[in-house]
Amino acid sequence: MRNRLWILTAFGKDRPGIVAHVTKVLYERGCNLEDSAMTRLAGEFAIMLTFSAPGRLSQAQLHAAFQAASKRLALVIHLKPLAAAERQARRVGSPYGLSVYGADRPGIVYRVASLLARLGVNITDVSTHRVARPAAKPLYLMVLEVELPKRLAARRLEQRLKLLAKRLGVTVSLRPADTNVL
Repeated sequence: MRNRLWILTAFGKDRPGIVAHVTKVLYERGCNLEDSAMTRLAGEFAIMLTFSAPGRLSQAQLHAAFQAASKRLALVIHLKPLAAAERQARRVGSPYGLSVYGADRPGIVYRVASLLARLGVNITDVSTHRVARPAAKPLYLMVLEVELPKRLAARRLEQRLKLLAKRLGVTVSLRPADTNVL
């Protein structure tokens, strides 16, 4: 029987042992962790991951397997099977890294994401951080991984981003991504 691909999301109050308990459930059932993003956000710990599981494991069995970890750590856990067509990430363009930083203000993520969407740029990963500074406005940092469509030259995107950055009072940097590095 073929392995099936699943996506799992989990979140709960941050504490030691969350990653160990969730991955123990996967390990004990012969599952393989494939891709993941796990982070603390405002005192909560959030997990998003994909894993392959032996085809004999049903959704009900996996839900039951996570019950103890969910109860012990007060985690909210959601499981969803992925279709075979979703197994492989589909790259639709050239990978680039984009960083944005400057004084924090409302709308930075929205304005950058809107520009990218209008140009057909696919956002594949986003990480943001707000850094408090004594006697100064907080600094806002955003790092994105994006895929440029073949019809969009990186130089054109960079020009558009620089115009937006000037209006927002931030600095932007666009560079080709090294796809072999996390």
